[in-house]
Amino acid sequence: MGRIGSLTLGIITAIGGFVDMGELVTCSQAGAQYHFALLWTVVVGVLGIMVYAEMAGRVAITSGRTLIDVIRERLGWRIASISMVVATLVNVLTIVIEISGMALVLQIVTGISYLWWLPVTALLIAGILWFSSFKLIENGASLLGLGILIFVVAAVKMNPPWSEVGRQLIIPSIPGGTGLSAYAFSAVSLIGAFMTPYEIYFYSSGAIEEEWTGKDFVTNRMTTIIGFTFGSLIVISMMVVAAQTFFLHGLKSASFGSIPVPVVSALGIGGLAVFAFGAFADTGGAALEASLSTGYSIAQFFGWDWGQEHNPRQAPAFVFTYLVAILVAVIIGLTGVDPIQLTIYTTALAAFSLPFTFIPLLIVANDEVYMGDMRNGFLANISSGFFLIILTIVTIATIPLFILSGGGGG
Repeated sequence: MGRIGSLTLGIITAIGGFVDMGELVTCSQAGAQYHFALLWTVVVGVLGIMVYAEMAGRVAITSGRTLIDVIRERLGWRIASISMVVATLVNVLTIVIEISGMALVLQIVTGISYLWWLPVTALLIAGILWFSSFKLIENGASLLGLGILIFVVAAVKMNPPWSEVGRQLIIPSIPGGTGLSAYAFSAVSLIGAFMTPYEIYFYSSGAIEEEWTGKDFVTNRMTTIIGFTFGSLIVISMMVVAAQTFFLHGLKSASFGSIPVPVVSALGIGGLAVFAFGAFADTGGAALEASLSTGYSIAQFFGWDWGQEHNPRQAPAFVFTYLVAILVAVIIGLTGVDPIQLTIYTTALAAFSLPFTFIPLLIVANDEVYMGDMRNGFLANISSGFFLIILTIVTIATIPLFILSGGGGG
C-alpha cells in the first residue's frame, strides 16, 4: 500500500480508535450533568494525546525499537517496571469495561443480560487476536467503528447554540449549584478517557509492526493531528447531544441504555441501529488494542518474541499474556461489578497513571543517543512539558477528589 493509503487508513484508525467505552460513558454523563461546562477537557485531552502519541511514534521510528524497550535500557528496569505494571493494571481494567461495553450493546439489541454476553465477547476478542493480522485488527475495527459518527449527525440535527459550544471549549462556566469536587472528578475522568496509556503503547508498537521508517515521519505526524482532531469532533458531539437531551430536561444518563437516547430522539430507530453497530465495533476495537497493549508491554519488558504478525506459535509468551489478561477481565466482569461505575473509576485511574508513562517517554524523546536529530525541539518540549504539568496536577488531585466527591457522586 502506498504512503497516501497508509496515511488515510492511519487517520481513520485514529478517528475510530479514539472512541471507546470511556468516552461513551464519561461524555454522556458530562453533558447530562454539566451541560457544555466540561467541553474544555476535550481540548486538553486531545492536544495532549496528539503531542505524546506523535512523540511515541517518532521514538519508535527513529530507534527502530519499542517504547518500553528503550525506556528499560535508558532508565533501567526499575523505572521501566513501574511503567509496565501501572500500564498493565489500567489495561486489564480497560479490557473489562470494553468487553462489558460490547456485551451491553448486545443486551440492548437482544434484551438478554450483558453478563451472559461477557464470555461471548471475550471469546470473540481472543479469536480475532489469534487469527487476524495487525493491519486487519487496526483498520477493520476502526472502519466499522466509524458508525459512531452518528453522534455528529445527531448534533447537527439538534442544532445547539454553537457559539456557546465554542465559548465553553475555551472559557467554561460551571452551572450553578454544581459541587466543585464532583465537577473536578468528572474532569479528571474525562482526561483519563481521552489519554489512556494503552493508546501510547499500542501506537508505538504498531509503528514497529508496520515497519515504519524515516519516510513515515509525516505519516506519523499527520495521523495524530488529523485523526485525533476528527475524533474530538465525535466526543464533542456526544457531550453536546447529551446536554441538549438530558441536561435541558433535568434528566440523568445513569445507564448504558441511556447513552443512545439523544441519537434516537434526533434520528429515530435507524439512529439506534447505527449507534449499536458503531458502539459494538468501537468498544471491540478498544478491547483488541488494550489486549494487545498488555501483551506488548509485558513481552517487550522481558525481551520475549512479540508481534501480531507472528504465528501464535512463534510468540507463545506474548499470546499467553494477552489471553490471560482477557480471562482475568472476564472474571472481574462476571462478579457483577457495575460497568458504568467501573468505567468512571478506570478512566480516573488512567488519568492518575499517565505521568508514569509520559515522563519516561519525554526523557527518551530528548536523548540524543537514541533520537539524534529527531529528538524533541523547543516547541515539542514546551507543549509536552505543559501537558505534563497538567497531568501531574491531575495525578496528585485524583485520590482526594475521589474521596471528596464520593467516587464522583458529589
